[in-house]
This record gives sequence, structure tokens and C-alpha cells, in this order.
Amino acid sequence: MQFLNPAEDQALERKKKLEDVKRQVFSQYLTKEARERLSNLRYAHQDLADAVENMLLQAALSNQLKEIIDDKKLKELLMAMSGEKKDSKINFK
Repeated sequence: MQFLNPAEDQALERKKKLEDVKRQVFSQYLTKEARERLSNLRYAHQDLADAVENMLLQAALSNQLKEIIDDKKLKELLMAMSGEKKDSKINFK
């Protein structure tokens, strides 16, 4: 059995509380499909997922989110944050 020192224990407790707050906020402000997309995004682009989560969390906690974020709105937000073009075309010759 491994024991944590007080600093590690406090850090672990803060991390658990943050995850609980995230889960609560995301379940309140994101649709099921948007939460799934954000979860799937974490596998491919962890930095982008972290940035989007932090932005949404800050907006929700400061009462700036006035509506539910659905999958379409989340896609638009991801496109804007990633800097990708909406209609990318690949031409094969």
C-alpha cells in the first residue's frame, strides 16, 4: 500500500474536485452528442480538447454561457479554435 504525502494528497483532491465540476458543468451545458465529440477529440487532439474544455468551463462558471451547446455548435467552435477551413477539398489527379 502506497501512502501519499500531504502535498500529493491535496493535489489529488483538487484534481478530483475539478473533474467533478467539469462533469457537472458539461452535463448541464453540453448535449450528449457534444460531450461524446469532446471525449473522442481527446484521443486525437488532447491539447485542443483541453483548450476547449477550459474555455467552456470558464464561460459557464462566469455565467457567459446562455444556451446549451449542441454538436453543431461544438463543431463550429472546434473549427474556429483549430484554425481549419470549413470546406476543405482534396483533389486527386
